[in-house]
Amino acid sequence: MVDPKGTTGRGTYIKLWAIAKLFRMFAVNGSKLGRAIGKVDPLEPPHEVMNIPSTKGNRRIKINIHRNKAALALVSGPTAVHINWHGSGWMLPLQGQNGAFIRAIVHSEELAGYPLTVLDCSYALAPEHPCPAYAEDGRDVYDYVLANNDKYDASKVTLSGFSAGGTIALGLSVGLSAEARASAGPEGSIIHPIKGIIAFYPPVTWLGERVTVPAPPDPYNIPGRDLPDFVKDVITAAHFFNPSLTATLSAEEEEARKKELASRPVISPLCASDDDFPPRVVIYTAEYDSLHVRADELRERLQKAGKSQVYGKLVMGVGHGWDMEAQPGGVGYDDRIEAYTSATLCADNYNAENTRQADLEDFMTVTTDLNINSQLEMNRGDAQPDSRKQAR
Repeated sequence: MVDPKGTTGRGTYIKLWAIAKLFRMFAVNGSKLGRAIGKVDPLEPPHEVMNIPSTKGNRRIKINIHRNKAALALVSGPTAVHINWHGSGWMLPLQGQNGAFIRAIVHSEELAGYPLTVLDCSYALAPEHPCPAYAEDGRDVYDYVLANNDKYDASKVTLSGFSAGGTIALGLSVGLSAEARASAGPEGSIIHPIKGIIAFYPPVTWLGERVTVPAPPDPYNIPGRDLPDFVKDVITAAHFFNPSLTATLSAEEEEARKKELASRPVISPLCASDDDFPPRVVIYTAEYDSLHVRADELRERLQKAGKSQVYGKLVMGVGHGWDMEAQPGGVGYDDRIEAYTSATLCADNYNAENTRQADLEDFMTVTTDLNINSQLEMNRGDAQPDSRKQAR
């Protein structure tokens, strides 16, 4: 067993490291097997692969670069950019697992005339690189976009993330806004640097007691799941592990260190001000995932705060990660089509400032009906880009 409060000491680190290695072996090989037998979506080969250095540690951030047809046809000038982070429990190297989601964006007819680049990004994993390393890597990717204004239009940046990746996306967006507001001063006004965000089943807070939800009646015959307590304990301990293996903090000091981290809006987006969320916020959650309680709370809070472009829903009959396991005709698959279609809307920020909530809802209804057949094929990997390039 692992004590979720056990976050110091070389012996504890070695134990967590060994468990993480075991988890990674099962996750990576399980994903390969799932793809081989058609139970997990195929990967989407990137047009380009690059690595950028972390500014906070001796590590690299791998970025898979995908472009839609309009971006591939662009002779010169920057494109809009959509940044995605995969799920991982902050421990698993599963970059690329959102192939169906990326296909839905880059092959979307709605975006056919809108040059768009999708950056699918890795990030630091615990316990080797505990909190806040992953958030720092997310910021490094955003700063890379800003530094390359010949390639990317910084006024057209949208984000997405799955599970832990959703936390990175939400945390980055509120952190950037808070910085901009602080620079503008009490009398100043800002345009949010992020135009939209879509998050799937994100953990939105580390504060408070762990929430539980009823177990599904038939857990082995639904897409997705809720993680067992043992896995949650490992994730918590690894996430908050003290990177100084020789730390001499008292128990009280160590708890204070973790509470300070957990209270940061970039780590627990539920702690952020309503004003720091971008114009469009889409949050999809799952009935049999305990994370849905707080994430639904955040979505409802933003809606009540008067933000007109906040939507998404609690998907019934499914668990955490449902969209990557849902099969055509099965539970959760139509919800996946809806959710992935809403991602194309989120990425299309050309008129983001002027789009009303009613327009968004109408768009969702119409495009889900019109695109469902093409999306069914696309999301299974039948449509592939014409050319690929590897660059390091």
